[in-house]
Amino acid sequence: MLKRFALPASLLLTLTALAATPTPPARPAASAAAAAAVPAATPVAVVRAFNAAISGRELDKALSTLAPGAVKFNFGSAHRFSTPPGGAEPLTSDLAVQWRTVAPVLYAANRRYLREVVDATAHVEGDLATVWARLRTTSEARDGSRTVLEFAESYILKLEGGTWRIAGVANARPTR
Repeated sequence: MLKRFALPASLLLTLTALAATPTPPARPAASAAAAAAVPAATPVAVVRAFNAAISGRELDKALSTLAPGAVKFNFGSAHRFSTPPGGAEPLTSDLAVQWRTVAPVLYAANRRYLREVVDATAHVEGDLATVWARLRTTSEARDGSRTVLEFAESYILKLEGGTWRIAGVANARPTR
């Protein structure tokens, strides 16, 4: 008979113990200032958004991810628009001007231009982030020919008002 009451008695003791355990106090809701301190998008997400906007022919959207004065580091640039033939290319150029110059040519010459971020890693230290990205570009020309290139790009981002913005880009893009 004792066995018959052993399980219900142990269940009753467990339920009594749980009922007697105080519920921890609710955590206070995060303040608006704390919520504003957390960036809306990660540096990698910003890099992906920039490249997706270029692919989607949304140049203004791509440019909105750039910090004011963002630069392109010219280490053997594929697009030598900033200097005459034979001239020495400056180490940096204005990144927004570069895309305002190059994008219309890409869009006019290609039925489709796709910039895919194949892989990306980030390091964040305070208001500074670096993103290394492996990109694949696919260009479908108006004549139907197709070119696929793979290369690395390094992005420098800075946190401005809770938003990561691209401040600089360097790449190892082949010219052909």
